[in-house]
Amino acid sequence: MSARRFPMSMALLAAVAVTVVGGAPSSTAASSSPASGAAGAPAQAAPAPAVPERPAPPVPAARGAGTVVRVAPLADGLRLAGSGRSVRLWYRSTSWNGRSTVVTGTVDVPAGKPPRGGWPVVSYAHGATGVADTCAPSVTGHWVTEKVVLEALLADGYAIVATDYEGLGTPGPTFPSQGLSEAYNVIDIVRAARRIAPLSRSWVVAGHSMGGYAAFFTGATAAGYAPSLDHRGSIALAPVSQWRIQMSSPVSRDPYVPVDFNALYWATSASLRFPARFVPEQVFTPRGLELVELARTLCVPDLAPAVAGVTNGEVYRDPAASADLVADLMARDEVPITRYPRPVRIAQGVDDPLSALTAITVAQLTGAGNDVVYLPVEGADHLTLPTVALPQLRGWVGELFAVPPIRAAVVG
Repeated sequence: MSARRFPMSMALLAAVAVTVVGGAPSSTAASSSPASGAAGAPAQAAPAPAVPERPAPPVPAARGAGTVVRVAPLADGLRLAGSGRSVRLWYRSTSWNGRSTVVTGTVDVPAGKPPRGGWPVVSYAHGATGVADTCAPSVTGHWVTEKVVLEALLADGYAIVATDYEGLGTPGPTFPSQGLSEAYNVIDIVRAARRIAPLSRSWVVAGHSMGGYAAFFTGATAAGYAPSLDHRGSIALAPVSQWRIQMSSPVSRDPYVPVDFNALYWATSASLRFPARFVPEQVFTPRGLELVELARTLCVPDLAPAVAGVTNGEVYRDPAASADLVADLMARDEVPITRYPRPVRIAQGVDDPLSALTAITVAQLTGAGNDVVYLPVEGADHLTLPTVALPQLRGWVGELFAVPPIRAAVVG
């Protein structure tokens, strides 16, 4: 799998992990204890650290959310193997600010006759790719690891719908690490896809890395946002979480540490969300402003080498103050810690530096009374987790669809 799927630099992840493991309660770290087998065994989460509830703020669906704008055949090189029909889909969704927006994505339907009620749906949330339209998976295709996973689920008889997220592949900005916007896009592509293919109203969300983060928001909002659908649960693979802890890490504040290129992607739209507080000219040096502009045009595999060797001190006027500002602004984008109506399943590679952060999130979600299963996966890191844990993922999807459905409050 290409490095473009990695949400942060390895150095930053490793340093954050050291910080978290060193400061985390021993009971939290224990939730990542190794288990037998290549993929380990589901672990019960440790008692949650004391945290205030962080519910996802309710936003009603924008007018027309889930309706189809355009459909086009997907190029042969972008189709999932075994697909009976593959299309690129333009559909309406809800932006982070509640306004209507047009989003793109892909729909792959199994070959053959659909079961009664239609094909059950897996809505897939991809990891970070960049913010330019050319970085959209519906334009460039899914990376090898993702394709292996999605083609396996397609072969199991599930329709695969995959959003690009707002602003990727369509005019306008994209909003990295804005969980609500990503969740709305994940949900609305299910509604739109049902208008063009024989799909069931029953669906699950699965996502990797930043997509795992989006899966949490989807699980917290799906039942209220789209009650006509039957959301069965959320699966987060190597999810990114705990923004405040990440930004408080010394590597985010040290002027001599290489800059995290993902912060440049976040900055491309931060001034639109926080115009009164995030003024790029006050945060970045002239060199930093140049790199933010570069981030608007380059996808991860091109931006990462372009900023290699550039330090925080070269990019930020005051790295420590900038880290504090970003931590404060991103607090509203932390994973919702509230009651999730449906089960949550989380897998994390034991060799992934993010595992310590995920253990904290697992403990918080469990402490909020949720149905959480956490699987520490032996022999997997951030990039290899989806394929190493594929057998467990397939099992989880099957189990979630076997759960009795929630009766919809609204039919339509």
